[in-house]
Amino acid sequence: MRLVTERLRVLYGFSRGTQAGLSVAQPLIGALIVTDRPSLLRLFTMALAALAGYVAVFAANDLMDARLDRRRFAHERAYDGFDLDSTGARHPLARGQLSMFAAAVWVGGLAVLAAALCAALEPMCLVLFATAVALQIGYCLLATVSQYKFVLSGLMVAAGALAGAFAMPVQRPVVPLLLLAVWMIAWEVGGRNIVNDMADADEDVHLGIRTVPVVYGLRTASILACGCSLLAATASVGLAVHRWSFFGPVGLAGAVLATAGTVLAPAVRLMCDPGPRMAMKMFNRASLQPVCLLVAFAVAVLLRR
Repeated sequence: MRLVTERLRVLYGFSRGTQAGLSVAQPLIGALIVTDRPSLLRLFTMALAALAGYVAVFAANDLMDARLDRRRFAHERAYDGFDLDSTGARHPLARGQLSMFAAAVWVGGLAVLAAALCAALEPMCLVLFATAVALQIGYCLLATVSQYKFVLSGLMVAAGALAGAFAMPVQRPVVPLLLLAVWMIAWEVGGRNIVNDMADADEDVHLGIRTVPVVYGLRTASILACGCSLLAATASVGLAVHRWSFFGPVGLAGAVLATAGTVLAPAVRLMCDPGPRMAMKMFNRASLQPVCLLVAFAVAVLLRR
């Protein structure tokens, strides 16, 4: 039993299970902005597809970066705070806790499951999933090449969220989809990618990994992260306003409160203290924004029925 538990812990860490689970909120929001009466079966199928897809994509990141991660341990920073990305086990493949074959089978099997479920829902969902996978591969390949790879990461997250909207067989207005895409891109870049790079800057500089904080410094990185976070906050609240007929005052109030607590307040603190510790705190808090808004939107929809 202990061996099984340990293997599950390793796979959970390899797949960044906490982040993968939280990420399912993004396509679910995509579904709720196009219909306030979604099919429960479609929602469940989409959530399962999203979970399999996100687990596969996060694990693929570690699979492709295994060589870099092995070198990372020579300059590994001490963790004196909570890191949402490292729950379970940190880079278990690079540490030898998981074989390359097992890792490839895990990623491939989950990717096939996600692709099959996406195809069953809507061909466009499969296209968006394939796009997200291609963007993730591109992101990993650019690790030591360009500090602007964060653009690919933002587009990848937007593709996943938009898949939720296309999974619903209803009319899809353009404006909500654009607001969702802007929100997801800005949130991923400002709330997760750059601040995570800020926390890892000391390690990345030894590995030759090009990131905004490594190339331009922590202060510039914090300004860009906070600017993108402000855009993400504006787009997410704007989405609640635009879909007033779905979410009403409850959804709007929930969006404002959740965004202020998970994105804006941490961004202000980061501007005052643009260091790795505060960057990790912002990463952890900002990662919760879509989940908090999903809860607010879902409650609002249920109350209006």
